[in-house]
Formats: sequence, C-alpha cells, structure tokens
Amino acid sequence: MTGSGIRMTLGALVGFGSAMALLAPAVQAMPDPAPRGAQYVSLGDSYVAAGSLTTSTAAGCSQAADNVGHLISARLRPVSFGDWACSGADTDDFTTVTAMGPQLRGLTGDTEFVTISIGGNDEDLFGTLLANCLASTNCTPAVHRAANAKVDRLGPALDRVYAQVKHRAPKAQVVVIGYPRLLPDDVRGCFAEIYPGPGAVAVANDVQRRLNEQIAESADRAGFTAVFPDAAARHTMCAPDGQRYVALTGIGPGDAGTPVHPTLLGRREIAKLAAAQFSR
Repeated sequence: MTGSGIRMTLGALVGFGSAMALLAPAVQAMPDPAPRGAQYVSLGDSYVAAGSLTTSTAAGCSQAADNVGHLISARLRPVSFGDWACSGADTDDFTTVTAMGPQLRGLTGDTEFVTISIGGNDEDLFGTLLANCLASTNCTPAVHRAANAKVDRLGPALDRVYAQVKHRAPKAQVVVIGYPRLLPDDVRGCFAEIYPGPGAVAVANDVQRRLNEQIAESADRAGFTAVFPDAAARHTMCAPDGQRYVALTGIGPGDAGTPVHPTLLGRREIAKLAAAQFSR
C-alpha cells in the first residue's frame, strides 16, 4: 500500500474510532445497561466494552457480547455479572449524569469483583493523539507536549474515580486494566514505517507508556491491582495475523474486533490476566 493509501485508510479508521464516543446524545442519564449490585461489575471505556463488529448500541451505551467484561465473567462463573462499561466513556462518566453514566450506579456493598479501564478518552487524549500521530503528519513537539500534559492531569481524576469505587463497593477486589500497546518501537516492515513514520510512532509510544504509568501509579495509591497485556512487538498492530492483541482494522483474519482496539486474542489475554487476580 502506498503512503497516500495508508494515510486515507488510517484517517477513516481514526474517524470510526472517534465516532464510537459520539453514538448517543449526552442529554440524559443512560438507563441502567445491566442489573445493579452484581457480584462482578465491569466499568470503563471501549477497551473493555467493545468487541467484534457486532457491537450494539442501546440507550447510549455501546457494548458487545464478546467484550472483555463478558470474557472475565465467563471465567468467574457462577458469579452474577453487570456490564456497565460503555465505548467512549471517560472518568466523568463514572460519577456524572451523562449518556454513558454514572457507571458507579452498578456498584453496591454486595459487589465482590470490579474491573476498570478508563483514562484514554479524558480530554480526548487517544482521539487527538491518533488523529495527529497516526492519521496525519501533524505529530509536532507541541502535540507531544499537549498529550503529556493531559496525562499529567489524569492522575487526580483517576484518584477521584478510584476513591468513589472504594466507597461504593468497599468489600470488592478491584483490578485496573491498562491499555495494550498499539505499536512497537521498531516499525521496520510494518505499515507504520511508511506512514506515519518512526518519529510519530515514537511520540505515540511515549504518550501511551506515560498513560499506563499514570494508571499504575493511581491504582497503587488506591490499593488496587493493575494489569497490563504483554507489550512485546509480537502483539502490536504490526504483528502477523493470529498474534495481534490490538488491530488496525479489526477485520483481519482472527481479529474479530474494531479498529485500533483489542482483537479477540487480545481480549482473551486481558480477561485471563484480570480474572487471575481475583481470589475466590
């Protein structure tokens, strides 16, 4: 594929990903997407809410039946399950009345297990980064600085959310799920070598690394366990079919995902990592 062809494809895919956050108007609180007070509750954004391209949207909350939460629930059976995660959610959607929140309504004193994936959508961190450093040539030092500043501001927001989770579900074991790595450091032989190029990839990787570090630090302050999928190059978007944890298009052989989100293999790996942290 030529550089212009890759650019057009990436632009379309980033647009698709951004649209996932705009599937419903933010005028009313979302109706409960699941029962309240389940033993296991999944909270968060599209990295745990989305699954295959059969992802459906109902009442403002976009979820898939083969998402990370459902895969974790299958490992915890026979505990009851409440899927409160919504594609496009940010930390405000945990505590505020929005079209994707407040997600914390799903928690009660009876909740025993909680998983959380959140932070990448705050201040449109991921969306802006992908638009500038994956789908365009605008990955400037200013873009890099602005993204890092957003990551720095995320820490207090995560601290507030995690404190509210502890308040609503004081007896629950909580596992925070970090974001799987999108691109390797060495992009030789990958589409990203041609476009957006090694410089933009280095910026995107630095911001994602700092984001996961911020998530880990906030989880540690809250006394939660954080898990991160294997960051090896063999599982990034540049990996061969059947090895990717994250896919560029989501429609490659075995991907069963959505653009720039975990593949079925990646979702299964995340579910295995998270479920293994729960003691029963």
